[in-house]
Amino acid sequence: MTVKRVWSWLSRRKIESAIFLLGILLRLSMVWNYHFAWNYDSDAHWEVVRWIVDHGMLPNVESTFESFHPPLYYAIAAWLVQHGASRPSLVGLSIACGVVRLATIWAGLELYLVRSRCARIMALALAAVVSASVHLDGMIYTEAMSCMLLALVMLLVPLAFRRGGRFRWPLTLGIGLILGLAMLTKVSGVAIVGAVGVAIAAELVFNRRSLRARVGDLVPWLGMMAVLLGICGWYYGRNLRQYGTPFVTSFSLPSQHWLVADTDRNLFSDRRTLGFLFSWSDTIYKSPYRPAGLSGRPRFFPVAIASSVVDYWRFGFSGYEHPTRPQDGGKPIAEVRNVSRLAVIGGTGIFLAAVAAWFACLVWVLRYRDFGRLALLMVPLFMLLATLHFVIACPVDDYGVIKGVYMTFGAPPIYALFGVAAGWAQRKPIRWPLLGACGIALWFVAAYTVECRLGIKIWPVS
Repeated sequence: MTVKRVWSWLSRRKIESAIFLLGILLRLSMVWNYHFAWNYDSDAHWEVVRWIVDHGMLPNVESTFESFHPPLYYAIAAWLVQHGASRPSLVGLSIACGVVRLATIWAGLELYLVRSRCARIMALALAAVVSASVHLDGMIYTEAMSCMLLALVMLLVPLAFRRGGRFRWPLTLGIGLILGLAMLTKVSGVAIVGAVGVAIAAELVFNRRSLRARVGDLVPWLGMMAVLLGICGWYYGRNLRQYGTPFVTSFSLPSQHWLVADTDRNLFSDRRTLGFLFSWSDTIYKSPYRPAGLSGRPRFFPVAIASSVVDYWRFGFSGYEHPTRPQDGGKPIAEVRNVSRLAVIGGTGIFLAAVAAWFACLVWVLRYRDFGRLALLMVPLFMLLATLHFVIACPVDDYGVIKGVYMTFGAPPIYALFGVAAGWAQRKPIRWPLLGACGIALWFVAAYTVECRLGIKIWPVS
C-alpha cells in the first residue's frame, strides 16, 4: 500500500485516527509522570533481568521471586540492558508493545466489524482509554508483550479459518510461531489455545463439508500445535519435570506456598463460596478501591470490573509531581474519587453490554458456522475460566489475585462486543437511548483515565 493510499484511507477515518492518537498519548504519558518502581513487584521483575545480565543464563524457577514467569520478556530486556538501556528506559519496550497492540485491535475491528462504523469507533475508543490497558503499558514487566503477541494471534485466527486445506498452512504456522512466543512470555496464552481448540473441534464436527475436507482443514492446526510446542515445549517440560506441573505460580514457591497451604487441603470446590462467584457488592460504587468488594464477603466480578477501569490496587495510575516518593502512589485518592466512582458505573454498563452482545453473537456464529469468530468469542470465556481457576485455587485476595491488568490479554474481543452492542443500538431510533447509555458509560471510563494521565477534566466533578 503506497503512502498516498494510506493517507487516503486514514483521511476517511479521522475519528478513528484521533482515538488512536489519544491512545498513544495516554501511553506515552506513562514516561513523564509514572515512576518505574510503581508497577507490580517492580524490584522483583528487575531482579530477573539483572540475573540474566549478570549470569548470562536463564534463572531457575526458584532463583528469584519472579523467576517462575516464562523468560522471553526478561531475556529481551536483559539484551537491551547489555546494549546500554537503563532500567527506567525499559518502559519504552512496554509502551511500544501497547501501541502495536492498539494498532492490531484497530486492524481487527476493520476486518471483523465491517457492517458498522459506529461499532468500530466505540470499540476502538474503549481499547484506547480503559485504564488497565494504559496502566500495564507503562509497567516494566511481561504483560504488555504478552498482550501484544496474543492480540496478533487473535487477528490472524479468523483469517486462517476462512481458508481451507493447504491454503491454511502459512497462517497456522505463523499463528503457532507467535503463540509459542507468547507462551514463552506469559502463561496466559494457554487460554487462547483453549479458545482456538474449541473452534477447531466445532469446525470438525459441524462443518457441512465432506469428512475428507474437514480432516484436511484440521491438519494445518496440528502444524500450529507442533510449532507452538517446538518453541515453548522445552520450558513447560522443564517445569513439569522439576515441579510436577507445567504451570508454576508464585504460590508454588516456598516463599509464598504457606499462604495457600491450609486451603490446599480443601477440595477445589470448597475454597470459594457461590456468593464469591455470583453475588454483587455495592461498596464498589462508594469507594472503588481496595478493600471494597473484598473485605468481609469477597465478590469476584465487582473487583474484576473496578480493577479494569480504576486503579483499584493504588499503583500510581494518577501520576505524580516531584518530589513525590514512588511509594506514595501519585495523587491522593480523594482527588479522583468522584470520577473513579463514575468510571466503575461506566465499567459496569460496558460489562453488561458486552455480556449481552456475547450471547447474541454466539447465536449468530453458530447459526452461520463462522468458526473464526467463534474462536474470538471463546477467548473471553477461557480468559474468565483461567482467572477463576487461579483465584479459586489461591484464595488470598489481599495479594491481588483479582486484577483487571491480568485479564487484558483476553480483552480485545470484549472491546469488539461492546462495539457490537453500540452498533446494534445505533441502527434504529427506538434503540438510541441504549446507544446514549453506551456512550455515557464509555465517557465515564475515559474521564477517569484522561484526568489521571493527562490532568484534563472532561467531566465536571472534582
